[in-house]
Amino acid sequence: MKKLVNGEEVELSPSTDTEVYPWKDRLMVRTPDGANSAVAVKIGDALHVSYKGHVYVVEKSRAGKAGAAASSSGELRAPMPGLIVEVFVKQGASVESGDKVFVLEAMKTQQAFTAPFAGKVDKLTAEKGKQVSDGELLATIVPNNPPA
Repeated sequence: MKKLVNGEEVELSPSTDTEVYPWKDRLMVRTPDGANSAVAVKIGDALHVSYKGHVYVVEKSRAGKAGAAASSSGELRAPMPGLIVEVFVKQGASVESGDKVFVLEAMKTQQAFTAPFAGKVDKLTAEKGKQVSDGELLATIVPNNPPA
């Protein structure tokens, strides 16, 4: 089944070697590599999952979803109003795919935004302590090797 995970469309399918079950106020995730806990919070239509130090926002895949296009374009936008609580890069900095760029706190949940690909921080308006609005452009990453 196709879902949007942090704005990028991916195919999620059940795994035969992974078991997820409720345990107290969390989820336990058992894999061949061991067991870890996770926390899942539903906010609107999105499921925010904190697992192994990362926050994943899982949404239904919708044709023409702006988040998917923005992710591939390198634009990082606020998915909802919130507060920037941490900024890890400066404008002009080089980043690798998956590097943290900033953290947005909204509805008592923190969401880390990461570089969608290796490149350079071309634009950065995210500042620690800044209140942001829904859809606001907070950073733009340009690829190291743009397509010809």
